[in-house]
Amino acid sequence: MRLGNQTLSYKGSHLPVTEMFYVTSGLGIVPVLNQIKSILPSGSTSVKQISVLWINSRESDFNFCYKDLEKEFFKYNTKLEVSCVLQDVRKDPFGMNENDEIKEAVPDFRGGVMAVISGPDTFVAEAEEFLVNMTYPRECICLLP
Repeated sequence: MRLGNQTLSYKGSHLPVTEMFYVTSGLGIVPVLNQIKSILPSGSTSVKQISVLWINSRESDFNFCYKDLEKEFFKYNTKLEVSCVLQDVRKDPFGMNENDEIKEAVPDFRGGVMAVISGPDTFVAEAEEFLVNMTYPRECICLLP
């Protein structure tokens, strides 16, 4: 799989970016995993911490790329936090606001945090609204639909 022509463009004023927070669903994990592999090696960026919230509607959806993500977690377990949550956002898009497991996995916004949302178009739109409701400024959220 290859990434399309979409790139990350941070428009926030909180520089440098020291923490990345990824919210993803389905095949959106592919670009997230690629970024993790390029960001986490020591000295490659200003990013010191990465959090991943991977939401899927079926447990079997986690089988795709799970072993690769787990490998990165074990390699960088002090810098990488991963939360996998079952939530059918296609049937209940507003369920993100009511799911305590999802809310607990979202780091509080502070200067230096950049959020990236990756997945199907409808998921990306709902996740963006969810993060804005969780006090993330829109200019600090990048979308990879």
